[in-house]
Amino acid sequence: MMAAGSFRSRAPTRTDAWSRRTFLRFATLSSGLALLPPIAGAQAAELAFAHVTTREAFKAAVRRALARRKPVLAYFTAEWCPICKSIDSRVFSNPVIKRRLERIALVRADVTAADAGNRALMEHLRVVGPPTMFVIDPKDGREMPGTRLTGAVDANLFLDTINLAGL
Repeated sequence: MMAAGSFRSRAPTRTDAWSRRTFLRFATLSSGLALLPPIAGAQAAELAFAHVTTREAFKAAVRRALARRKPVLAYFTAEWCPICKSIDSRVFSNPVIKRRLERIALVRADVTAADAGNRALMEHLRVVGPPTMFVIDPKDGREMPGTRLTGAVDANLFLDTINLAGL
């Protein structure tokens, strides 16, 4: 017989995090559930992203952040990407998210040109295309498990992901 409450003693697993994000994405998109208020008059984000287009520039931006012991949000985007524009206006313009990102170094990898430098950067980090984002751990400089988001992302899913990362 299992003691009452013993099921709570196990540590959360990667599958738990994936299941929770999947549930929240489904609930948000299918039912119109909004845990955060929508932003009136969508506007461009005013966050201080370091803009990079090559593998070397990305590594330099990450090195600067890690030297300050800050986690890094790597965000792959392109001018021709309508989903990226939606993320900029609906996620990164959200005041709650802006406050949360103040403690995180932001790196925007612009892959609009789709040139050799862009392709080398994307191949190095296993990015299929924009929009893709993930968090880099300040302790070891590696991608934090469970933080990679690809495709459409809303404010609730983004917040859930950075919460799971402990940020």
